[in-house]
Amino acid sequence: MEKQSNQDLKIRKMTSDDVLKVYDIEKQSFSNSSWSLEAFYHELEKNEFAHYFVVTLGEDIIAYCGLWLVIDQAQITTISVNKNYRNSGIGQLLLKYVMNFASETCTTMSLEVRLENDTARHIYEKAGFKYGGIRKNYYGDGEDAKVMWVSLK
Repeated sequence: MEKQSNQDLKIRKMTSDDVLKVYDIEKQSFSNSSWSLEAFYHELEKNEFAHYFVVTLGEDIIAYCGLWLVIDQAQITTISVNKNYRNSGIGQLLLKYVMNFASETCTTMSLEVRLENDTARHIYEKAGFKYGGIRKNYYGDGEDAKVMWVSLK
């Protein structure tokens, strides 16, 4: 994939109309423990703490991120980039966007990442996230997760 200029990309709030396209990216990214369609609809329509964003290139959704804002804490629930657009800085761009969004009301942000997901951990570390511990059997397949934190202030 050729590198896209940031002017070609748009980040906006995710809507219910985006769920099927986001779900396609979710399935290709997380085959062992992907979210269900119902989970995405629930997050958008019923979870008052949830905020979801998509990155678009023209009419295509190429990345998404969800987070919860609870009092002064932000938690990234899911984030992924379409496999055809990985390693082009889009994940880093989206992560910085949601960190900035959350910093308006929150002081810290956390997330969980699979232990073997070196690519994602590198992106998080580059954004300032630090190791915070292990959540045993966090994923549906029994794999542990590394917890990471960053200060937003």
